[in-house]
Amino acid sequence: MKLVSCIMPTSAARQQFIPLAIDYFLRQDYPDAELIIIDDSPQSQEYLIPASPKLAYVHLEPRSWSVGIKRNYACSRAKGSIILHWDDDDWYAPDWISRQVQVLEQTGAGICGLDRLHFFNPSLQQSWQYIYDYDSRPWVAGATMAYLREVWERRPFPDMQVGEDNEFVWNAGVAVVAHDHTDGFISLLHGRNTSPKHTSHRQWKPMPVTVVQQILGADLERYAFCHQEPQ
Repeated sequence: MKLVSCIMPTSAARQQFIPLAIDYFLRQDYPDAELIIIDDSPQSQEYLIPASPKLAYVHLEPRSWSVGIKRNYACSRAKGSIILHWDDDDWYAPDWISRQVQVLEQTGAGICGLDRLHFFNPSLQQSWQYIYDYDSRPWVAGATMAYLREVWERRPFPDMQVGEDNEFVWNAGVAVVAHDHTDGFISLLHGRNTSPKHTSHRQWKPMPVTVVQQILGADLERYAFCHQEPQ
């Protein structure tokens, strides 16, 4: 079984999300995985990290690194032959890693992920499905991305704060596969998202919030704190 390295850049602004992201990782049904947490908060947040051989926490002194550079640093510390993005503020189903590995192995692709994904705003109790249709170039969302380590070694992420994942996909020079496990991932909309979300654009299709609520199940209650966040 291949070792999968999940990488999670984070910061002090995501303090409330970090324990959730770690829990979603620890309950994965894929046994051979590690989570590398790269934190550039002013103060260490290691107290949020439970003791586990699967977790590696690195606290960096605050610096002006872009998300792209943080991803490269995390990848450089990865031990696995497959690297998987683990965004600190999103929800992942317990079989998420297993499905990502399965897609890469069965298709022979270098990169996989979703090009149709669920978004949920807990504060507004609204949800959307985002459907990528900009052009003919293959694309998968950065938060859902898995790829072979050798793909990253040949072409690391560009030094960009927003859009580094898009450039990585479009310039990797490998097969990119968008799979259909859309219920395995939910992106959370809140007042501290890294990139803006334009829900009025044509790619965003409103969907019944009950769909997302059913997928989240008992995890829905974990996002009650979002009701107090500025939008």
